Amino acid sequence: MAKRLPAGIRQRSDGRFESRFTVGGKRYSAVARTVKECKQKELGMLQEIEAGAYTKNKNLVLDRYFEEWMSAREGSVKGATQALAKGRYKNHISPALGKRRISDIEKREIIRLQQTLAEKMKPISVNSVITLLKGILKDAVNDGIIVKNPAAGIKTLRESGETAAETIHRALTLEEQEAFVQEARQEWLYEMLMLLLCTGLRQGEAAALKWSDIDYVNGVIHVTKTITKTSDGKYAVGETKSKAGTRDIPLTDVSKGILKSQKEKQKLIHGNMVALSGNVFEGARGGMVHDRCIIYAIESTLRRLEEKGTHIERFTSHALRDTFATRYIENGGSLQTLKTILGHTSLKMTADLYAHVLPNTKKEEMDKVSTAFGAVTG
Repeated sequence: MAKRLPAGIRQRSDGRFESRFTVGGKRYSAVARTVKECKQKELGMLQEIEAGAYTKNKNLVLDRYFEEWMSAREGSVKGATQALAKGRYKNHISPALGKRRISDIEKREIIRLQQTLAEKMKPISVNSVITLLKGILKDAVNDGIIVKNPAAGIKTLRESGETAAETIHRALTLEEQEAFVQEARQEWLYEMLMLLLCTGLRQGEAAALKWSDIDYVNGVIHVTKTITKTSDGKYAVGETKSKAGTRDIPLTDVSKGILKSQKEKQKLIHGNMVALSGNVFEGARGGMVHDRCIIYAIESTLRRLEEKGTHIERFTSHALRDTFATRYIENGGSLQTLKTILGHTSLKMTADLYAHVLPNTKKEEMDKVSTAFGAVTG
């Protein structure tokens, strides 16, 4: 039997609790994640109203409401998602609409913002900003601040016909891969770069690995954590990107060799004892490996190659993951197994990203299958 809510409090469709009350003929609304927080917020609002310090709904500006909106999401939304929303709002929405009263914001202002952003950003990025604004204003409607969401009917911009495989997802050619692997040996994070390349691990997953996650008995790497950003932009160890992200990746002779080299490197620094609770990879000065460290290692390697006359188009650590996936398919690996290794939530995701590699192997596979029908032409 569902627990009965206190009088005056209801649970909204988004799971949060809302208390509506009237003071001096004016309606107010307090929203929070729990009943206790809701009552505390209501009490605080009543105290502010009594002291004449509460900003009436009709005068509430978007910047002020965004702070409340972000606070209400704490704990129920991942820190990295919060940080991303905060960045998009601060950089793109606040400069245009932050000081505007929510009740005064019009559809034409949001369309103008969309058009302005489209002049300097890709459609996919503009759509992300407008989607965020729609969500904020939708909750403003739910909170009784406005009656109608002025952004509700605005259409998203049409994105380019390029697929992720043609833009973000770029694998190194065999020649690029060989050149990069040889030159990267000079980098402190060489072993980490190589493990990304040979296992398809995400950068944050590799950075979060402990030696206790390397299971030589069962021959797997246990992926259970990742490095993420908190809502205030700091780095922390958190849960994997999704349920599928928690997985076991088989250890190969190559990955064992990489990890052996990494352990020997750590022994030179920490002595012969390497704690199971310690990080597999550390920054040059110890501690967690941040994304900027990986970026620096890759760009330093590419810069040296350029100086030697070998040009490789700039790429991020994700290209190493894509290179692994591409080599896997080129050598006869199945998409279903690749999906599991990469930690994708669906086979469609894997197929959409890497199906462009399949035509290269289609003829070989058809030739193999055709041997089963040799008697047909006999």
